[in-house]
Amino acid sequence: MKKTIIAFLLCVSVVGAHAQSEYKGIMFFQGTVKEVFAKAKQANKLVFVDCYTSWCGPCKWMEKYVFTNDTAANCYNNAFVNYKLDMEKGEGIDFRKQYEVNSFPTYLFLDANGKLVHKSGGRMPTTEFVAIARKASNPQETSSALESRYNNGERSFELLSKYIAILKNSNREKALSVYNELVTQTADKDLLTDNGWALIKLYPLDEESRLYKFLMANKVQFVNKYGSEEVEKIQRTATERALNSAIYKNDKDDFFKRLEAYRHEKNADGGTAAEIELRYYIRNKDYLSFVKVAKHYSHTVLKADDSKLSFIARNCLNSTEDKEVLQQACAMARQAVELNGKEFSNYSTYAELCYKLNNKNEALRAAQISLQVLGDENPKAKKRVESLIEKIQAM
Repeated sequence: MKKTIIAFLLCVSVVGAHAQSEYKGIMFFQGTVKEVFAKAKQANKLVFVDCYTSWCGPCKWMEKYVFTNDTAANCYNNAFVNYKLDMEKGEGIDFRKQYEVNSFPTYLFLDANGKLVHKSGGRMPTTEFVAIARKASNPQETSSALESRYNNGERSFELLSKYIAILKNSNREKALSVYNELVTQTADKDLLTDNGWALIKLYPLDEESRLYKFLMANKVQFVNKYGSEEVEKIQRTATERALNSAIYKNDKDDFFKRLEAYRHEKNADGGTAAEIELRYYIRNKDYLSFVKVAKHYSHTVLKADDSKLSFIARNCLNSTEDKEVLQQACAMARQAVELNGKEFSNYSTYAELCYKLNNKNEALRAAQISLQVLGDENPKAKKRVESLIEKIQAM
């Protein structure tokens, strides 16, 4: 207890002092698992373990942009004995099984005896990464403490909401289970409180869900208290989810009725509406409509949106062999590249479409550029592009 409180104070105190720090990044202990726990016992600190794999893109991103940040480095170097472990090599294989590491990166905070204190994970900004350290250093806020209270039967709103927030980074299935439990136990009258509003905003809502129906039935009260922009944002997300669901049902009348209503909503995103409509045509094999409408949208609502152009192009790549559709998708992918040549996925999508259309020279050029843009941050994606280049060269 004493050492975690000290660690907590260290993480708090370094935030304002990072300008004077001499640290150049988080310093990771070099040695065996046994040796790192011995070091932690000697230093009277917790062990922070970065559980990674060689192919994990988010792991590389964290290593490059967050672990090198002065604020993060000061906090972690002062509070913990830091350790990196590849989950697919050496001691990492058994370590992964022991601590049930199923996604990467996963962050474990262990005491000197190897007992789990706190667990989190994922790609995140420095502020959130430092906040995790504070939770791990605060005995009342760790994942283990919250789990213990939950397993002992506590079901307060405060506990469940904190527990969900932590589980969302480490166990999404369990997070949803606890979320559904919290929704069930929260009475309608409590949904009108600040806690109820926090619950309504916690996850995207479906139109048929109890929380959404309650929000719409009491929209005036929520707007008066929290503002129309926030309420309309939730409403817009629910509508988009309903439209995405309608794509798979292939009920043309219902889909376009919903789409038209969405387009007339306040602050509706015209680009999103266009993307959804084009995905409807592809999903339901209305290729003539796709080509006609895609040409129009490429010069109007989507003309400056490289991410949506590229996303639609890749959707075509994975959904059809129709030549006219693929040619239109290739044109959209090329437009995305022209808008933003710094995005790896724009070039890789364009390269794959050129390859599929037997345009060897352009496919090879785009694939080689995508490899340069990607760099070494995502080994898995790099391997896919290298494989594509081999196939193009063999044409």
